[in-house]
Amino acid sequence: MAETKEKKYIPPVDFGRQTQIEHIEYSRDVVHRYSPSIRRLFNLGLTYVEDVEKQVRDEGKRALWCGPPWAMPLVYAADYLPLEYGELARLSDVDAISIAENHFQMPAEVCSMVKATVGELYKRRNSGIDKIFSMGNTCEPFNQAWEVLKDEGYDIYNGEIVFRAPGVDGERYEKILRFFLKEIESFYCWMTGARDVNKEKLFIELQRRNRIMTKIKTIMELRVPHPFYVRSLAVMYLLNGLNNYLGKPDEFEDVLDGLIDELLARGDSSEDRDRVIPLVWSGGSGQEFGVYEAVDEANGALLGFVAIAPYDKLFNLEIDPVESLARWQLDSRGAGASVYMRRALEEKIDEIGAKGLIQYGFIGCSQHGVAREMFRDYFHQKGIPSINIEGTFQVGPPSGQVLTRINAFIEMLA
Repeated sequence: MAETKEKKYIPPVDFGRQTQIEHIEYSRDVVHRYSPSIRRLFNLGLTYVEDVEKQVRDEGKRALWCGPPWAMPLVYAADYLPLEYGELARLSDVDAISIAENHFQMPAEVCSMVKATVGELYKRRNSGIDKIFSMGNTCEPFNQAWEVLKDEGYDIYNGEIVFRAPGVDGERYEKILRFFLKEIESFYCWMTGARDVNKEKLFIELQRRNRIMTKIKTIMELRVPHPFYVRSLAVMYLLNGLNNYLGKPDEFEDVLDGLIDELLARGDSSEDRDRVIPLVWSGGSGQEFGVYEAVDEANGALLGFVAIAPYDKLFNLEIDPVESLARWQLDSRGAGASVYMRRALEEKIDEIGAKGLIQYGFIGCSQHGVAREMFRDYFHQKGIPSINIEGTFQVGPPSGQVLTRINAFIEMLA
């Protein structure tokens, strides 16, 4: 009788950390204890929401809850502090989910990001920050969430998002542009009461955004020869910080300068380059921070990112700043048809010589689920291994199944 080969069992990684905050503190104090800049980055992230709320309460600053990353320069130009509601849900607790399901009667199947956000906003309904800006018609559960929050006293602007389909150019493109320009002006008027955008301030913010994107691109390039210096969770916070500067633009930019200096001062890392398994990450940044630790433990390094925070396309400072803002979003390859995203993924995989692709999405989110399956089949045919991971948004460790799959995937690549 032929001998049956025993299948190897790969146990899930159990890090003993249950919440996002515990993972951040561990990455700050243990994993990145050698880097003053990364420790400062995590400190900004840990205090982001509370610091903005404190500035509103004690200093009379204005703030609003905001989602679309492209709008952040406009928010700062209007003298508002942007509170990205993704960060709010990232630091939520189980009470937020209970509020969404019990008070708002949201079914258990609804996307956990939506429920965590709604629950946290309900708890903060008397915080003095009552404006919410979204362009949520790409996500119907969020559209419904904004409607129920209106009854809790929130002033909500839910704008019409604009995508540019492949092949759209000429007069059709200009027509879409004109519509989007009116949408931007309407949003600015809702924030400030002014009919005209303060273009001088917006120009300054676009300059700042270009400067910060250039620095982040430099950091990402320096990570390739030093793949383990900025580990997975830290680089996620770096990219998420690009969307809002974690409420403190000057301090955030100073962190980037310090991190560039640290990376430039590194010696030879040929040993790291020999053992690293370069990976591309696509999709949301996720909340199950144990996944990032599992990647790191397996000698994986997330060196390429698509659809989190674009840093390789600058604003055109030679044209009207409002038009520059609009064209930057319309020309984004991460927006609209999936073919744009696929091309961006291919280029990023080639750029870093990735051995595999990790695609992350949220349980209950149908918006990108079909596209992820299409990408998986496409790259499989090209001989590029990929894995689709579905996670949750609320506080809690990732399931053992998710960790086992990540571990097995990277071991296969090795």
